[in-house]
Amino acid sequence: MVKIDLISGFLGAGKTTFANMLLRHYMDKGLKPIYIVNEFGKTGLDAEIIKSDGFEAIEIEGGCICCTLKDDISSTILNVIDVFSPTNIVFEPSGIFIFDNFFVMLKEPNIRQRCELGNIITIVDSINFSFSKATYGGFIYNQIKNAPAIVLSKLEKTTHSADDVICDIKNINPGTTVISKVWDSWNAEDFSHLLSQEKDSHISYQAHNHSSLRSITIKPQISFTQKELDQFLARYKAGIFGELYRVKGIITHEKQPMLINIAKDDITLEKFKGIAESTLTFIGQTINKDEIYSFLT
Repeated sequence: MVKIDLISGFLGAGKTTFANMLLRHYMDKGLKPIYIVNEFGKTGLDAEIIKSDGFEAIEIEGGCICCTLKDDISSTILNVIDVFSPTNIVFEPSGIFIFDNFFVMLKEPNIRQRCELGNIITIVDSINFSFSKATYGGFIYNQIKNAPAIVLSKLEKTTHSADDVICDIKNINPGTTVISKVWDSWNAEDFSHLLSQEKDSHISYQAHNHSSLRSITIKPQISFTQKELDQFLARYKAGIFGELYRVKGIITHEKQPMLINIAKDDITLEKFKGIAESTLTFIGQTINKDEIYSFLT
């Protein structure tokens, strides 16, 4: 039986980075993992990141497992098993994922005969947790409520204690295990502890509606100078591009391919090791397409 791990978390929490760490852990143990990602939007970025680190990765983009892609996910899982014969599947749903439809899918006869649920891990952004909970509480609540293990991300970037975040998490799910450790210091024992957490058979069902969120994906026609990048980020912070929660993609900066990740006020830019054309996805409640296209094309 192939074990399917579920790595959930809200937009920009760090799911792909953690999935990469988990894939490496499985490889070090002699297992054969594969990564499947359900992107909200059409960037295909997360799969490219994983591929650039030498792992097999499959992307299902342009929708959500909770809505239009249930059949696509099922068929993809079965095809992946036939083609790659993995021991483990690390599945990363979109950041606006609700658990219930995933568990319904796992009960389908053709899936149940070949797969079983592995680990359920929710990534919580320690920087943006309060804002995310206040703005998109339904998604956050559902993901935390159903996770036997929660891993805090971005602890190295915070200037305050994580105690308040942990307290809020425990108020939502008293029985969950919260792991608060900077990711660069994780070792095999940390993963063993995380993956030993028992799963709760009770799932909190909830109506699913993310109609308030919009996304666009475009291909920038410019190669960013530092001045242009500063201008782009200034427009983002000022709300000129819209009321955005997430911007992610590949840009050319000073003639180098760079991975840009923006989750509210958390902005990172790093060299991209793979090969991919410049693409940016914007996700938010409102999106000013005219301003974005005017700047990037």
